[in-house]
Amino acid sequence: MRRIPTLLFTIPLSLGLCTAIPAFSASTSYPAKILTPEQAHADIDLMRRALETIHPGLYRYRTRIETDAAFGRLDRVSAHTLTDLDLWREVAEFLASIHCDHTKPEPSVAIDAYRESHATHLPLRFKFVEGRMIVVSNDGQAGAPPVGAEILSINGRLVPRIVTDLSKAVAYDGSTDQAIATKLAEDGDLTGDDLNEYWPAFYGFPERWTVEWKRIGTLQSTTVILQPISFAEWTALPWPGDRYRNEFYRAVTWQLHGTTAYLRIDTFVNYRNPVDATLFLDGFFRSLKTTAVQNLILDLRNNGGGSEDVSVALGRYLLPADFIWSKPVLLKAVRYGDLPSHIESWGDRKNLFEESLSDFRRTSDGWWERIPQPGNEDDGSALLQAVSPDRFQGRLTVLIGPRNGSGATRTAAQLKEKAHAILVGEDTGGSAEGPTAGHIFLLTLPNSGLKVRIPNAWNRTNIEHFMPGRGVTADNVVVETLADEQAGIDQVLNIAKAANVAPPPRLDQALAGNWSGMLDYRDFGNDKRVVLPTSAVASNDLGAVSFAFTYKDGPSKIVHDTDRWSLSTDEKSLIVNGDSYRVVEYVGGAAESDMTLVAEGSGKENDRDVIARIVVARRGGSLTLSRLTARPGEAFLMRDAYALTTEDTKEMNIPASP
Repeated sequence: MRRIPTLLFTIPLSLGLCTAIPAFSASTSYPAKILTPEQAHADIDLMRRALETIHPGLYRYRTRIETDAAFGRLDRVSAHTLTDLDLWREVAEFLASIHCDHTKPEPSVAIDAYRESHATHLPLRFKFVEGRMIVVSNDGQAGAPPVGAEILSINGRLVPRIVTDLSKAVAYDGSTDQAIATKLAEDGDLTGDDLNEYWPAFYGFPERWTVEWKRIGTLQSTTVILQPISFAEWTALPWPGDRYRNEFYRAVTWQLHGTTAYLRIDTFVNYRNPVDATLFLDGFFRSLKTTAVQNLILDLRNNGGGSEDVSVALGRYLLPADFIWSKPVLLKAVRYGDLPSHIESWGDRKNLFEESLSDFRRTSDGWWERIPQPGNEDDGSALLQAVSPDRFQGRLTVLIGPRNGSGATRTAAQLKEKAHAILVGEDTGGSAEGPTAGHIFLLTLPNSGLKVRIPNAWNRTNIEHFMPGRGVTADNVVVETLADEQAGIDQVLNIAKAANVAPPPRLDQALAGNWSGMLDYRDFGNDKRVVLPTSAVASNDLGAVSFAFTYKDGPSKIVHDTDRWSLSTDEKSLIVNGDSYRVVEYVGGAAESDMTLVAEGSGKENDRDVIARIVVARRGGSLTLSRLTARPGEAFLMRDAYALTTEDTKEMNIPASP
């Protein structure tokens, strides 16, 4: 797909796209707390001292020099008068730069109280698919964007700008920036999702939500003013994945289909209403043994992690031999001076802050390695575990994705290395090597009232193979597409079952033909969306595909362009106009011409390095060609997308390409 030269095009008013909406000012009803430079400095100094004393991952993904520079920026910002919302934003951005999913801020009691007494949440649920913000559900207000619609702007701010801004506050492990988009849409750690969580810190509390949206594949957009809803109302909105703050005992479902079994676990959280995880799973695995099931699909795609006891329980039923799940935990410190007076955490405070030094071995670099002891709940995963006589010994497939973090990612890593599981889906978030977690200390900053989560230990997975800074990599990559989202198709599960997935057709067979529809792209200069009626003739060109595009830009302006697409002989590279992209997914579908092709490469946008992803989806008489781009450390955003069908181009009164 060639980038359309944006200087050639304007936005025709007849398309119905809205002009920019003035940004609304922050809520005047929230009584923002004013902090003097001295107060802000004191809070930052306390946070710095606590992080440098306690945090085992402060320098794990960036150098001390880089960290000191980030602290220096905070000092410069706090030299001016700030509000508590300003400091919340700055602290959130700083903590996110540590790249630890367990290190993030919590709002003050005053901010939480305001949220409890005022409706502030966006009255819909969404997720990002192919770099677009797609509505999953709404609360039924008149004019609300329907399920499947795309959000273009919120309160006058275009979605790409919102994503770029709020992504700065999203905490994730290492270099797993694929987790950013999922956390903006869903984060059980915070007040629903990171967009609702951090919106007030960046833009102020909203008095109302003005939402511009349009249906996929249409020319016109619609703008509607919606009333905010409460957090409780937000949690009641329908969502296809895990319920908000779910618990292990109610997050497990299973099915048996002949010789194949399906086990879905949406969370490992087992500390609010704990159950014996081994006994809880025992009936399922005994039934597998008695029914001679040969294939097990373990679906962890919605699982962010939770309690190690659930991971260990799964290991008893899925690993081939007795095992040790974790290496002994490492702590940076076991004595904290006066810091405990500012810290809350769960458990016995004396055991937490005054542990016996004899329970640790001092490492050569001055850290503290806990000596595993039977009976200590923090050490159970570091002791030898016996596998169950009812363990599953057939073919294991694990479904994974960017929602995975912490315990879910470590579980997938263990099963891949020790049980030779096949991983299907997308690369995970989290750390296969093991996250900085342990006990989470909640540090209260006295002047702003903000709280900071600080993990006290490095939980290390007992595996030999991992990529530092990464989660686990899918063996069979299956990228979520808009075509499957709109059709309600679970392609990941289909691939795992080898159901309704045929070998892919040749590229020229899938793409050749006469197409009509539209090009929808994001302007390079201002991120505004431009939608152009489009036709295309795709023809076989010595095994490649030549596209001849015709764009209708206004009542009398017609523009032509061409593309040439081909696959390498080994089908591992997609070449578009001479640029090569690595093929990560290439599969067929229900019809002979159906296919999904996903390829990734690198390039530049506005002289900045970007990662590019091309998604091609042919479903019957419909074809979508999408290009997504992301700068390093940011989420993918749609750059341009064709939505085409095999309808007669004459119906749109667009001249055929010469």
